[in-house]
Amino acid sequence: MAEYKLGDQTALEEIFQRYKRPILNYAYRLLNNRADAEDAVGDVFCALASRKSDYKPRAKFSTWLYTIAHNICISRIRKKRRVIFMWFKRDKDAEEYESWDVVDAKSFPDALIEAKDTAQYVRRAISKLSFAQREALILREYHNLSYEEISNVLKTNVSRVRILIFRARRKLKKILLPLIEEAG
Repeated sequence: MAEYKLGDQTALEEIFQRYKRPILNYAYRLLNNRADAEDAVGDVFCALASRKSDYKPRAKFSTWLYTIAHNICISRIRKKRRVIFMWFKRDKDAEEYESWDVVDAKSFPDALIEAKDTAQYVRRAISKLSFAQREALILREYHNLSYEEISNVLKTNVSRVRILIFRARRKLKKILLPLIEEAG
């Protein structure tokens, strides 16, 4: 980031290549919509470019970038709450799909299909958490941020982060217990 602040455009490209996927995953897990997540990533990197002079290396760069992503996702969620969406089927026989990716199940071994089903079950369980719990857990488990880094992103204290993650794990355990018992 220091190089980019000094005008090195290739540094921005390197930052983008390094962080685009983690930020996309983070936004997708919060927004539950691939298109919205991709738009959010674009907004994050536009914000990074416009706020490069604001960056001060007090915290890790990734913490600063996740904070930007957090704020953009929160703004998108707030805007969506004010909008009513209407979906229409093209015809009476049309089916709705949960995912953008339609995969031919015949091309996968049973173990991969089962793993995909398990992952989908876990994603649904995570979506049942409160927003604050889900966000703290995602930052911890999927992005390996420390409790202190999470507290900086969420603008709260470390004790609150610990409580959010503890409660999220406890609720997930309760939700996922049938799956765990079935596997055991």
